[in-house]
Amino acid sequence: MTTYETPRDGTGAKLCHFCGGPIRQSGVGRSKDYCSRLCREKAYRARRTQRIKDEAVAAALESGLISSTGETRPDPVSPVDETEVPQVSPEISAPAAPAPAPAPRGRGPLDLPQMPKLWR
Repeated sequence: MTTYETPRDGTGAKLCHFCGGPIRQSGVGRSKDYCSRLCREKAYRARRTQRIKDEAVAAALESGLISSTGETRPDPVSPVDETEVPQVSPEISAPAAPAPAPAPRGRGPLDLPQMPKLWR
């Protein structure tokens, strides 16, 4: 675990690790590092996001997608000649039209839902 130097104001009181605001200490138990739960959660999310980014960069460096200088490598040349237009066979016909949707089973012009016989 990485240890961070605790930020303090001019009087020596601890400041929030995330926003730099003053921290109200209770005087009992372990001292707080954040001024609120919100700052603690935001700091956690920032650390988690940074860790994910660092892992993604490390994976890209290992796989050779990027170089250590930050230059991207060009995609390899495809062995398939993509400039030729493929010939379409005349035996292939257009797809069949979809079947029509079934008619609604309503009782009248408003098409109210059928009620169970127990409710009548």
